Amino acid sequence: MSEITQSETNKFREAFLANPTQRVGQRSVWKNGINNSAQNQSTFVENTPTFSIDLNTGKVADQKKSGRCWMFAALNTMRHKLSSDFNLANFELSQNYTFFWDKYEKANYFYENILATADLDRTSREVAFLLQTPQQDGGQWDMMVSIFDKYGLVPKSAMPETASSSDSTQLNEYLNKLLRKHAYILRTLVADHATASEIETKRQDLLQEVYNVLAMALGIPPETFDFEYRDENNNFLQETDLTPQSFFKSILISTSMTTLVSLMPLLPTNRSCTPTVLIC
Repeated sequence: MSEITQSETNKFREAFLANPTQRVGQRSVWKNGINNSAQNQSTFVENTPTFSIDLNTGKVADQKKSGRCWMFAALNTMRHKLSSDFNLANFELSQNYTFFWDKYEKANYFYENILATADLDRTSREVAFLLQTPQQDGGQWDMMVSIFDKYGLVPKSAMPETASSSDSTQLNEYLNKLLRKHAYILRTLVADHATASEIETKRQDLLQEVYNVLAMALGIPPETFDFEYRDENNNFLQETDLTPQSFFKSILISTSMTTLVSLMPLLPTNRSCTPTVLIC
C-alpha cells in the first residue's frame, strides 16, 4: 500500500487552486450545496413532464419513514379502482390498518418458526437468523393478498396514520426485543418438556402482549365503520355498518385477488443464461 505524502497532497492543492472552474464550483457548492449546484437548468426545458398516456392517480400516498413501499403499492392498486368506480378524489385506503395485521401475523409466524427450531442450539445459523430480525416492515404482493382475504380493508379515515406507522423505527426496535424475549420463553418451555397445551396457552399469552403493543402504537383496528364521502361532483354518499371484509369483498373489488400475480426477476445461474421471470 502506497502512503500519502505531504508533497503529493501539496501538488493536489496547487492543482485545485490553479483551476478557475473548480474555484467557481467551490463557491457555488459552499452557498447552495452539491445537488443544487449540480442542476442543469436546460434539462427542465428538454424534459417536460407531459406524456401521451397519463393515469389519474390522485394525491401521492406517502409511506414516510417506514418500509411499507410494497404495502402502499398494493393499496394504490386497489385505491385506483375504487376512485374510478366511485368517482372519488384524493381518496386513500388505510395503510395503518394493513400494517397492524401484517405485524400481528409476522409475530405469530415468528413463534411458529421458533417452536419448529426449538431442538436446535441457540447459536445455530437458523435460530440466529430468526433472532437477528424477528420481524420488519418489508413484504410482497402475496402477503398483502393474505391480509386482504383474512382481514379486509378500511378507508384511511377509519384507521388513520399514527406516529409509529409513519416512523416505524421505535416500534420495530421494541417489538423485536419483545419477540426475542418471547423466543426464549417458548424455547425454555420446549426444553422443559411442556405439553402442547401448555405451549399453546403461553403462545396466546405472548401474542396478547404483541397485540397490546400494536394497539398502543397503531390503534385498534375497527370491526365496523361507516363509509361517508363526497364524490368529485360534491355529492354526499354513505355506506353504513360495514365490516372490513364486506368493504373489501362487496364494495372494493368483485374479482378474485388470485387473478393478479407477482412477477419476480430471477438472477441467472451463470453468465450465459438469460434472466427469467417467476410468476408467483
